[in-house]
Amino acid sequence: MKASLLSLENNFDRDDQKYFEAEGFVTSALDAMSAHIAILDENGFILEVNKAWREFADANGSNDPTYGIGTNYLDICDISAQGNSKDAISVAKGIRDVMGLRVNEFYMEYPCHSPTQRRWYIVRVSRFTWYGNIRLIIAHQNVTELKETQIQLSESRAYTQAVLDNVVDGIVTVDKSGRIETINPAAAQIFGYEMQDLIGQKIEKLVAGQYRYSKNGFMVNFTIDIRRLGHEIIGQRKDGSLFPMYIAMNHMRVGNRDMYTGILQDITERKRLEAEVLEKERLSVALAKEHELRLLKDRFISVMSHELRTPLASIQLASDMLKKYGDRATEAEKQESIEAIETQVQHLSELVKDVLTISKTEFIAQELNLEIYDLETYLRDIIEELEWTHRKTHRLVFKGVNRRVEVRIDRKLLRHAIVNLITNAIKYSPEGGEVCMTLKCVKGKAIVRVSDHGIGIPADDLPRLFEAFHRAGNVENFQGTGLGLAIAKQAVEAHDGSIEVESQIGVGTTFTIRLPLVIKTPAR
Repeated sequence: MKASLLSLENNFDRDDQKYFEAEGFVTSALDAMSAHIAILDENGFILEVNKAWREFADANGSNDPTYGIGTNYLDICDISAQGNSKDAISVAKGIRDVMGLRVNEFYMEYPCHSPTQRRWYIVRVSRFTWYGNIRLIIAHQNVTELKETQIQLSESRAYTQAVLDNVVDGIVTVDKSGRIETINPAAAQIFGYEMQDLIGQKIEKLVAGQYRYSKNGFMVNFTIDIRRLGHEIIGQRKDGSLFPMYIAMNHMRVGNRDMYTGILQDITERKRLEAEVLEKERLSVALAKEHELRLLKDRFISVMSHELRTPLASIQLASDMLKKYGDRATEAEKQESIEAIETQVQHLSELVKDVLTISKTEFIAQELNLEIYDLETYLRDIIEELEWTHRKTHRLVFKGVNRRVEVRIDRKLLRHAIVNLITNAIKYSPEGGEVCMTLKCVKGKAIVRVSDHGIGIPADDLPRLFEAFHRAGNVENFQGTGLGLAIAKQAVEAHDGSIEVESQIGVGTTFTIRLPLVIKTPAR
């Protein structure tokens, strides 16, 4: 006889059309469900199974054409329990508890792995009354996909937690009021707390007083103050000690809540190393400066001894001549000796003047006597003055813009620089050569260039050309102290200008000075 939700012993009129309609509806509904479902009577015998149950049995090689209908399900569980199946024991107990009215429902998750597939199911047992008879529904729902997702999520959480627990940086999450919700071991260790001691506490407890807020919106203000990309502030440990720390706070939205994640670092050691590096750099700079001063002193002594020896020897020679032969020398010879002495004294005076000028580097800007002047006229006057002195040996050329070019200058100081560049160009150019000075105005700057076609400057000397007492390697036979260009550079820079040099051996040299123009605001 076809299986029925009622047992064969039941006296119910099986020809009742309403019963069969109801039973057909129930079995159809059961067949539509994805869970594997069996209906048991009050003694545990299987009365009906649904389509999913039958398909699962077929897929797993069952040869029972009845799919267990008429078999006692509790006996099946008990047999499995004898094979040390703890799950079968639990299921059998759950079914009996529901049968005995001790519980209304039983629920349990269990694994059901095949040789080729890992599977998990949930078994749910509940009872109902069918036409006056107690019936049980046993439903096995495949939750493998959900279980695998749970396992992956659990593994991911475990991995994340392991990272958080072992990372050297402190990590903390707080709500919008600044209360700590989670904190990792590293963060607790940085501040000398146990993790549980900080949960629920305000994060401001971990920072020095100047970073705390008593007003509402603590986290908003705190995050703005330390800047989102991170900031160095002062942290405070449990014992009250302060230390340098790095903190970066980032706002995030979790559901409908505003949360903040913070990265915390104790940078005490980094600060110590930085201080050591800075101290080493300071010492290195000091040693380099001391070495530079020593070299400068050596160059000064070398240059001065050389530059003083020649004029002093000339003065001594002329003086001796006047002492020994003055009574017999002609007036012309006496005058020649006197002029020689005067010339060398003038040379020594210029030398002393250069040394005094270079020694006033730090005061030069304070002593400037600035006035607005026409640079075109200023340069033309210098050229005409020097041209008169050197007209027999060199040709001096000036190319201006033929209009007023206003600059704010100290005429005496800037003259020192311009004259030095022109006289150097004359000194290192062959007799009969041309020295050219040009003036242009470009983008708010007056550009003055002094060019010659002389011996040129070696490339190795160019980087140090403006250092005091430094002289190029190819000018040993020319008189000079190595101070002129250093003074020229100071003078130009005192006017907020710049000076550059380009040179090629045997071709010539060009010095370029750039000075700011006086820009007049148009009258309204």
